[in-house]
Amino acid sequence: MIKIENWSIVNKDPYKAPEVQKQYLKGNVYGHPTIEDGKLVVTSSIVKEKDGFIITKSGNIYELGKVDKEYEKFFPDAKNRLINFLKNKEK
Repeated sequence: MIKIENWSIVNKDPYKAPEVQKQYLKGNVYGHPTIEDGKLVVTSSIVKEKDGFIITKSGNIYELGKVDKEYEKFFPDAKNRLINFLKNKEK
């Protein structure tokens, strides 16, 4: 299982409206088969949530660890907000 710590959600195009952009996780990964533990990465785009885990376009499944402290200041309860957003998106 890949775990991502100090994570935030990022978008790649600042000139697109947020609701039409793909979302990506940015953070330090642990347990990834090809990336060294602790390396800062931006994942492939987020596809869905399943059982509290995040699945990306590449097929990787991420366990969300601690949220980046600065990101959490701007978006309190970020983890639950992301999971609920993705659940509602699937409906």
